[in-house]
Amino acid sequence: MNHQQTVREISRRLPRLERRDVAEVLDIMAELWLEALAQPGTTVTLGDLGKLVVEVQTIHSGGVIQQRLQKHHGDAAPKTLKRVYVRFRPTAKLRAAILLGYEGNKT
Repeated sequence: MNHQQTVREISRRLPRLERRDVAEVLDIMAELWLEALAQPGTTVTLGDLGKLVVEVQTIHSGGVIQQRLQKHHGDAAPKTLKRVYVRFRPTAKLRAAILLGYEGNKT
């Protein structure tokens, strides 16, 4: 489901809201989540779906990676890199719904 489909479905379920208002709320929600996830140690909880967590690791570049960096950047090649992990931790309710959906689709 993409942004437009989400706006359409919410507007269908809440006919008193204009589509542009629904779209604006979703845009603001995305901005808030982006700002929150950009802060170290912040988690965004998505109702009955789960949690979004961002983790950043600093790793030392070496071997082939360092050679490629030097080829591209020369002497300015960084010695360390940032690795960004975005993890989604689903709730038990979402896990159960997913498994139920897959069980129902067996042929």
